[in-house]
Amino acid sequence: MTEQYTLTNLVQTKEVACSLLAKLVPGDVVVFEGNLGAGKTTFIQFMCHELGVEEYVNSPTFTIINEYLTGKYKVNHIDFYRLNSEEELREIGIEQYYNAQDLTFIEWGNKFPEMLPDKYYEIKISYINEVRELTIELLG
Repeated sequence: MTEQYTLTNLVQTKEVACSLLAKLVPGDVVVFEGNLGAGKTTFIQFMCHELGVEEYVNSPTFTIINEYLTGKYKVNHIDFYRLNSEEELREIGIEQYYNAQDLTFIEWGNKFPEMLPDKYYEIKISYINEVRELTIELLG
């Protein structure tokens, strides 16, 4: 499954985020790739708010992991950007976040692809001249 989108505003981005969210089930992992400012966190914010997260959803660049509770399950929002090694991921227990009860969203997952689960959705986002190109693919 590969889906491609050209998005020119945040309303369209929210629609795609909600459309993907409708397909996800607990246990799914979604990995986000894209340059700084491409819209990875914004996409995750839309999904979290659609799930009922009322608190502010921000990038866990410095905290590495943010956890949000929804009415249905927990959302793990993880950022690999500031990590330097696979060992750091092992130390935080990355495998515990790949479970059948939670949804897990990972920014900058391409830094350590060997630490990703066997099956996950990959979202590649590029943002150039006010246009966001987005590709969603199920890998594994």
